[in-house]
Amino acid sequence: MIKTKKLVFAACAVLFAACASGTVFVSTAAAQASDPFAQQDKVIPAGEGEFRLVVKRGPVNVFTYRPRSFTANSPIWVVIHGQKRNVAEHSAFDYYDVWAPLAEKAGALLLVPEFVEQSWPTSWQFQFGNVMTKSLKPVPWEDSGFAVVEMAFQRAVAMTGSHRQKFSIFGHGGGAQWVQRYVLHSGGRYVARAVAANPGWYMLPDDEFKYPYGIQGTSITPATLRGAFATDFVLLLGQADVQTGGIIRNNKETSVQGTTRFARGHFYFNRAAADAKRIGAKFAWHLREVPGAGHDDADMAPAAAAAMMERR
Repeated sequence: MIKTKKLVFAACAVLFAACASGTVFVSTAAAQASDPFAQQDKVIPAGEGEFRLVVKRGPVNVFTYRPRSFTANSPIWVVIHGQKRNVAEHSAFDYYDVWAPLAEKAGALLLVPEFVEQSWPTSWQFQFGNVMTKSLKPVPWEDSGFAVVEMAFQRAVAMTGSHRQKFSIFGHGGGAQWVQRYVLHSGGRYVARAVAANPGWYMLPDDEFKYPYGIQGTSITPATLRGAFATDFVLLLGQADVQTGGIIRNNKETSVQGTTRFARGHFYFNRAAADAKRIGAKFAWHLREVPGAGHDDADMAPAAAAAMMERR
């Protein structure tokens, strides 16, 4: 599959990172307009493909898979890779290779954006979506990681003639934390269905804790929070994802969530249900367990794809 392209994309990504590492950034719109590569793509081809978005933190490659059965009414799937983002390893390809056959089976257009470590170096830029600085100053939405996915979706719609107004999205591990936070920050405005598998910890949907552990200090409004609770969101937990210790963040804020990813998932779901009830909001979330699955995307992906294909 797309693994054969790793060396070429590794060299390109290093070049992109070098461009993004300067202290002076141009605006997203200006960068997009001045990038010939970003403008040259008119269609997404059948099978493997890619296009590039240019945003403030630097270029983002979006790897695509378009089944030949894809039509204007077919679903669009976005997959967010995990936190392992060394540019030479390209974890996006690992996720791509797992998800392309699943997208083929579903007839869904697959989009896998790659948030390389050189441009999105820490959890604040990647997993948290780059919506706040460490000093808790808001970052403009158009410069966030969340906006990258919305832009990728809009570009894909334009290049395929899709009639879709919303996409389904999946993330595992660090990518699941990205998805969980995107639902809360966006209110699910573009989300047909979101699936988050095995996050290490959560941003709780209330103001008991300051950001990034809770929504205290964020710009999330009550209306946005109600939209998030009404989003078709599936929290997917591997029953064997029960490791403890240094593999997940442990501090006073996360310790209240539990000692394992599995326990923390149950805590988060129950907490969110209680928060929704407290404010009188519709709660459309679902919690599911995958028997025998640990902290591995390949183990979780079939159940996640099945959830994304369900009719409700």
